Order: sequence, then C-alpha cells, then structure tokens
Amino acid sequence: MKMSKIALRGFRPAGRGLKQVLGKLEAEVMRVLWQQPAQTVNEVEETLRHKREIAHTTVLTTLDRMHRKGYLTREKQGKAFVYSPRYTREQFERAMAQEVLGALLGGIGEPVLSTFVELVGEDDAHLDRLEALIKEKREGRKR
Repeated sequence: MKMSKIALRGFRPAGRGLKQVLGKLEAEVMRVLWQQPAQTVNEVEETLRHKREIAHTTVLTTLDRMHRKGYLTREKQGKAFVYSPRYTREQFERAMAQEVLGALLGGIGEPVLSTFVELVGEDDAHLDRLEALIKEKREGRKR
C-alpha cells in the first residue's frame, strides 16, 4: 500500500515507540485519538487528565500543532473542531520505519543492511519473517 509521506520531525533513538518521533504529549494524544477518533479538545483533555494535570491551552495548542504537521485531521462541528488521526497506527509506524531506514540506507547502505541482518538473525522467528517478506516482495515484482 503506497501512502503519502508523513512529515516526521526528528528521530530520537533513545525514545521508545512513538516517542522516537513524537514528543511525550504528542504520543499520548495520538494514542487517545487512535483509541477513539473524532474528539474535541475538551474530550481529549478529559482523557489526558486521567493520567496528568494539563492546561486546556496546552491541549489546544498541541492539537493545532499536530494538525499543522499533518498528523491529525480536523472538522468544524458547531463551534468546536473535532480531531482524528490522519493515519492508522500501523500506517504511522510504517512511515516512521520507512523514513528512518530510508535515511540510513541512503547514507551508509551496506553497513546498515548487514547490521540489520545480524540483529534480525539473533532471533529465528524474525529471520524467518524477514525471509518470507523478501520472498513476497520478489514474487510481487514478477507479476
């Protein structure tokens, strides 16, 4: 599936999961909206308040910034905007991986590939999955 490029704003190797690309609050907002899309600022704020104290203006600013970055869509309903993720979690994570790996392969391709295979090769299940993916890709090209 080909999708438009997601503009990721920087890779943080020390982060875990979404926090490798998004800040802590942005990652929390994405999780909230993936669980329940189409929420207003007040609804997102209410959900976030279960875990932390947060100002309304902080939530408003964060949602607006994430919309401008292209991570969220928004639709005017009455006086409020309703926000939803532009991409599914799987699409977002795939784009994250493509951007990071693409940048590495473009700069130092061979060492990246061999290191990747070494790391994957430490787990037979991962190695089998990689083999299957390569086979699928080759067969797809032949069609």
